Amino acid sequence: MLADIELTPAEHELCALLVRVADHVEQAQQQALTLRIAGGWVRDKLLGQQSHDLDVAVDRMSGYELAQHVHAYMGAHGLATHAVARISENPARSKHLETATTRVLGQLVDFVHLRSETYVDGTRIPRVAFGTPAEDARRRDITINALFYNLRTRRVEDFTGRGLDDLRAGVVRTPMEPAQTFADDPLRVLRVLRFASRFGYEIEARTAAALALPEIRDALAAKISRERVGVEVDKMAAGARPLMSIELVRRFGLYDTVFAPPAQLGRDGADAGEPDEPAAEPDVTCAVEMTQCVLRILGSEPTELVARVPPQFAAGSARMRRLLVLAAYLAPYAGRTGADRKRRAPAALLVVRDALKLPASDAAAVAAVHALAPRVAAMAAACRVGAVPRDALGRLVRDAGERWPAAALYAAAAALRAGSAHCDVEQTHLAFVDAVCAAGLAEAYAFKHLVNGRDAAALLGCRPGPAIKPVLDRVMDWQLRNPAGSERECREFILAEIAPGFRP
Repeated sequence: MLADIELTPAEHELCALLVRVADHVEQAQQQALTLRIAGGWVRDKLLGQQSHDLDVAVDRMSGYELAQHVHAYMGAHGLATHAVARISENPARSKHLETATTRVLGQLVDFVHLRSETYVDGTRIPRVAFGTPAEDARRRDITINALFYNLRTRRVEDFTGRGLDDLRAGVVRTPMEPAQTFADDPLRVLRVLRFASRFGYEIEARTAAALALPEIRDALAAKISRERVGVEVDKMAAGARPLMSIELVRRFGLYDTVFAPPAQLGRDGADAGEPDEPAAEPDVTCAVEMTQCVLRILGSEPTELVARVPPQFAAGSARMRRLLVLAAYLAPYAGRTGADRKRRAPAALLVVRDALKLPASDAAAVAAVHALAPRVAAMAAACRVGAVPRDALGRLVRDAGERWPAAALYAAAAALRAGSAHCDVEQTHLAFVDAVCAAGLAEAYAFKHLVNGRDAAALLGCRPGPAIKPVLDRVMDWQLRNPAGSERECREFILAEIAPGFRP
């Protein structure tokens, strides 16, 4: 890896255009103007990776002013222009200064100004001012993210003096003293972990020592919004090395801080006033081991189990991997509940919803996978040794909905963690998947009742209402046992088998 960057033709054209804009502005304003690409794009290009994360930093005006100059220049020279989006500062989401975004020659570009930051005790929101390139580099989270590419000289600039060496050596370190860096903005703790795991890099010793400080852990809990924590965890789960991410969380004692437990953590089924004993804390080793087992089940190439899941469920997709890794991260909370106002709810659901602020769909999916996996495991074991009634399979698929393949893969990972051999685990859970598919039940959750609730109520001589739900459950069981049954036969079943003992 060299300190030079090889541009694609599109990047070369973009850089040349921006330099012409800078020349034009210089002539009009009679002051030098230097443009640099900053941060992730420089890092990725030096690593030989393509990047579309283009942040153009300017030294003598705001990013929005520069974007307007670019827009005007392109319009005056007959080039296609797009609206400039002005993005106001939003400290709650780590946007500490105003920026601008627009498309330039088909590429999305963010425009920012070089800045310095000064922190006041008790807050992670800095006072931002125009700064020099060196000041801008020092205020960044890690040295490999603090590199610049000067558009005039076409050279990489390393104002921390360590970024290029750290990139060559595979080291993650903060540009400034690490304890103060993390105290100023504790979100950098999670970013250090994420970038270390993303690239498989080693965390430098002084940086690692600061990560383990109790006061830094306390600052992370007190000063960072749960939304920002969730963004970092989501990127870890979807990243290249999710196992390394959760191992680092364990190494630095951050699990309870990141995956903060809900109030009154208790056993599944416990009353709101019956929390677990104090010693029953979440076991982060469980999260690490389940993540490892999930990744073994998924495989770097699709395993036979993954390949045999019907294609509409995309068992080998990044979306499925993300869900299963999140479920593994939350494995210490499986089978446990927490207080949710006046009721109990699955602890994993509450952690995903409240401690990570991820979408409600993620919270529901993780909780469902945890709850369904033991049922799938039992059904898979039964399928391995013999035929299972079609209605039993169908009820499980209907209860699980579209998540039954995820529950099957997670159940297989849990069996691996329990000590079963990989080949035995795969054959057992293949038996379940094959049985579901052979019975035509892969989408049983979408089956419609041959006789709907209104018609069933008319047959039973009552009004539609809650009393009809158990009737419809029995109707569906009949349909699952009799896949070729007709509506007429279903009506006859209701009259012969349900009506005689029915009490509304």
